[in-house]
Amino acid sequence: MNTAALLTSYKELFATQSAQPGLVAASALVVLGGVVLGSGVLRRADPATSFGVGMGLYVLLLTGLGVLGLDLRWGLAAAALAVIAQVVRNRSQLGLWMPALGLTLLAMAPLLLILSDHRGSEWDEFSHWLHAFRYLAQNHTLPGGLGKPPTESCCAAYPYAWPMVGMAVMSLTGYSEAVPVLLNTLILGLFAILLVSLAREEGNTDRPSFGTVCVGLLAATALSPTFVHKLAFSAYADVVTSFLVAILVLTAERMTAPADGESGHPRLHWGIAFGLVGAAVLAVKPGNAGLFACALGGGVLLILRRRGWRGLMGIELLPAILLPLSVSLMWRWHVEHFLPGQEMGIIPFAKWDLALIPRILKGMADVASQKGGHFGLGLVITLLGMVGFARCRDRLDRLAALAGMLFLGYNLFLLTTYVVVFGGQDAVKVMSFWRYNTHTGLAVMLPTAVLAGRILRRIRMPRVKGALSALAIVLALVGPVAGLPLIRFDLDAMKQHYREVLRQLPAQIPPGTAVAIVDPQGTGLAGRFASYEWEGRLEIGAILSAFVRTSPSEWLRTAEPDWAIVLSGQEMLHLSPANASLLMHRAGTEWTVIDIFPAPAKRPERYP
Repeated sequence: MNTAALLTSYKELFATQSAQPGLVAASALVVLGGVVLGSGVLRRADPATSFGVGMGLYVLLLTGLGVLGLDLRWGLAAAALAVIAQVVRNRSQLGLWMPALGLTLLAMAPLLLILSDHRGSEWDEFSHWLHAFRYLAQNHTLPGGLGKPPTESCCAAYPYAWPMVGMAVMSLTGYSEAVPVLLNTLILGLFAILLVSLAREEGNTDRPSFGTVCVGLLAATALSPTFVHKLAFSAYADVVTSFLVAILVLTAERMTAPADGESGHPRLHWGIAFGLVGAAVLAVKPGNAGLFACALGGGVLLILRRRGWRGLMGIELLPAILLPLSVSLMWRWHVEHFLPGQEMGIIPFAKWDLALIPRILKGMADVASQKGGHFGLGLVITLLGMVGFARCRDRLDRLAALAGMLFLGYNLFLLTTYVVVFGGQDAVKVMSFWRYNTHTGLAVMLPTAVLAGRILRRIRMPRVKGALSALAIVLALVGPVAGLPLIRFDLDAMKQHYREVLRQLPAQIPPGTAVAIVDPQGTGLAGRFASYEWEGRLEIGAILSAFVRTSPSEWLRTAEPDWAIVLSGQEMLHLSPANASLLMHRAGTEWTVIDIFPAPAKRPERYP
């Protein structure tokens, strides 16, 4: 692309931007509220840990109300009152946090404003996540039960911790697809503050400089080996999962620290914190049970290593286990009574194909070789963790041991899952193996930050450090603008066209009508778009995608619905205009074009 074309492309992208500062402010307020709420358990903890604890309290409360069939706004109101009370009670702690939080928000301002009118565009957003966020925002109740509105989600039995956080923002702003994106980004900002605090000397209460904050922000985002922009800047729950798992590791390390004041709180407080964060982890996604088990198992092993069998009698383990168990049992009860069959389950034992394990391992190794940053760092931390477990001398040893055990344990869990849950070609292809591994990425960064801080303190090169700090500031502030096409991948012209066309159909077709979606050059994403845009007002009668090995004309001739929307393949059907989506109706055996929706002028190289 030449310079003129590049400038034109940027101009077009900027023309589509509509910054929503109110939405950014509401999202930041909710994240700050979570931090304040969690500070009631850990008064001197960092903001990231406090948010993880606060989210656990909030989710535990709302899940209890939800399974009782009550309005979730009662829980939201109770949480808001608790935040206000904590602000009055603990103003001094807020004063200590505000410099770092303010500088981080300032560094992230360009990115947050660019993301503030984000629109959904990815497959799983329209399979479940946006359905879940919208459902809570509109109905303020959990799905399932007598008199509850239906949901179009493919995975209604997923727990709802992540949409519950979004509901808090949307209670202030109304429903917006940008809310989960902003929350993901702000949570990464909290993690950046945590990395900075770990890298600096423990006990150092000096306020971090703006440059230091920007370095931490880059380490938590663009320079992190597991940062994936299409996961972070979407409604997906992968970032919040990775964040909570890292906080779980951090609280486990504090729970196993020597009882000499090093951890800053009694072990019981850290046990409660671990349990609350664990409750949030389990209430985000069903598969997070493996992550929780690995973190808990690592903590138990470290307790055994440090204090022997007598350490398992410590009172801190009770809340660490009982709090996550309570939220899990509540949700399982709700699913079994109101949402049975709407989740993935373990396949029958007779279908476990253990002979696939060598091929699965090869697939995992192939993916690992392509993502050397994460897996290489994970291997280094695992080796450091083995040494750390053996000597347990300081915080770096304990964090490395816990992160290493999580890294190894979770990959063993994934291997097992491919055999007993996925099976077949999904197992051999190690479906989403890289995406699942991002869930351990932020935890691996914890000991990395401590180690990096120790190395940097030995380097006596102030000018070099100053130059790097200045560069970090420029990258943090200018990077989002320069990287606009990557950040706003949701502005894909054809995806937006598909969504707009499908959004208009309920106004043109009788309610409840079945509609065939003809998209022979697409991936099938149009069907996911339709389920979201139609909200049950129309039915998806059939879908033709590139994976259906039938000629479009023959498929359309035998399709049962009498209404069809043609999104691609117009030439194959001998229809015109070729560069437009066509609404068609069948009377007898003849199809007639009812309406034409012009597509973007530039034909896509590939369809959604």
